[in-house]
Amino acid sequence: MDGKRLKGWAKIIHRAFIILILLAVLVPFYWLGVISVTPQRHIAGRSIPKMFPTEDASLIGYFQLLGLADVEGRQGRVAAQMYKRSLFNSVVVAGFSTFFALVFGILGAYSLARLKFPGKKASYLLILGSRLLAQIVLAVPMFTVFRKMGILDTYMPMIIMNTSFCMAWVTLIMNNYFEMVPSEMEEAARVDGCSRLGAFWRVLLPMSVPGIVSVMIISFLLAWGEFLYALLFTSSISARTMPVVVSMFVGQYAIEYRLLAASLVMGILPPVIIALFFQRFIITGLTQGGVKG
Repeated sequence: MDGKRLKGWAKIIHRAFIILILLAVLVPFYWLGVISVTPQRHIAGRSIPKMFPTEDASLIGYFQLLGLADVEGRQGRVAAQMYKRSLFNSVVVAGFSTFFALVFGILGAYSLARLKFPGKKASYLLILGSRLLAQIVLAVPMFTVFRKMGILDTYMPMIIMNTSFCMAWVTLIMNNYFEMVPSEMEEAARVDGCSRLGAFWRVLLPMSVPGIVSVMIISFLLAWGEFLYALLFTSSISARTMPVVVSMFVGQYAIEYRLLAASLVMGILPPVIIALFFQRFIITGLTQGGVKG
């Protein structure tokens, strides 16, 4: 409904509803930022943390995570020392997972949209069904497989699992996107001398850039925030990703609130910045690729 056409109480209610949604989204981030600069003594033991920074608020929590300041408690010190490496691990895992998901997903989507082969509908249903599986269903069998392969506590298990889940998402969205592109344009390119692969590379992919960018970003965000497989398949800092290390600030007897909040702020900034920067591509790609034309 267009807000400009509303009048009287309907317009007031409409704007109030939008404000409530914005507050529900932004207040938790603001609260997290306040906690990240508030000393531990002002947070521990309180049922509701302070909503405004205290007089002795500081950025020491961020300096501690970057290794520029010492951490007093052993629990927080161990997790803080691992945090920088965990960010690097997350970038590696999310980057490779996104790359492989795009390569295999786009090729699979093209096959479903343009080629005719036995079992085409069954393949589509299997890919769709893979998105309905809970991650925990595959955790134990894949742990056994990876252990026998000798690749536990490396990047490979997480890249494989993230690629499999993200690839299904890429295939489904890009399949709908490719079906919206008239096949006559590829046929015209083939008449001019292009091979099927050449027409795909020179015609179909350039016309599908918004969809490719949107699934690339969403795949990166999914892999960046993945926690379960990173927890199960890694045991040392050599491969542990950021979500797992963040959870280490929550101990059995104490919680490092300031470090926990600071680590979350630093962890969510990259995907938020990426999402805001490519917002136009995400909206265009999902709206056009989410519904078959």
